[in-house]
Amino acid sequence: MEKKGVGRPRDGNPEETRQGILRAAGDAFAACGFVGATTRAVAARAGVNVATLHYHFGSKEGLYRVVLGNAFRGPLPAVPSGTLAETVAGLVEGLFAFGAERPILARLALLDALAGPGSGGAGRPDDRVRWFAEALRPLLVTKNGQTAPNAEETARAIVALVDATFVAATSRPAPAVAPGLSATDAAAPEAPPPMPTEAVRGAVVAAALRLSGSG
Repeated sequence: MEKKGVGRPRDGNPEETRQGILRAAGDAFAACGFVGATTRAVAARAGVNVATLHYHFGSKEGLYRVVLGNAFRGPLPAVPSGTLAETVAGLVEGLFAFGAERPILARLALLDALAGPGSGGAGRPDDRVRWFAEALRPLLVTKNGQTAPNAEETARAIVALVDATFVAATSRPAPAVAPGLSATDAAAPEAPPPMPTEAVRGAVVAAALRLSGSG
């Protein structure tokens, strides 16, 4: 007799179930990080059992990697041309535009860098860092005998600064947790991050210019 797959859905639309799990997992991982979010809480939010979650994604880490990949999905803006200062300003604005369209990206990226699977943000390479570094590298030059900033390290710091700006803009007091529920169970879905004001974006651009040796 053929053995049925453990957790295999018996009815309903498997793709809708899968997408529902991904939405629930995105909210949970963005609220609590990889370590804090539990498969039990994700399954409960999605309205499925844990066996169904494992049927679709194999493991908590497998689910996390799909969520992270989806959060980063999409083309990055065209790289601006001009002086170092003009290029950095354009790149930073591009990061803000990219992040504003992806509600959970900033929190996921920061939490992954701190405590993703493995160590040091090993969940997924950040394409934004590569994009920023490749545009920045040809424009970095030595000044007064000093070594030019490292393009990748500079790009990584600026991307993290943009993410932190989005997180600060959406921070709010944690909701009260009802008895018997964990923080992951009670976490509300992430709202689309508001685009920071022009003044705030200008401050980030100024910081990015200093990091790139142009400020």
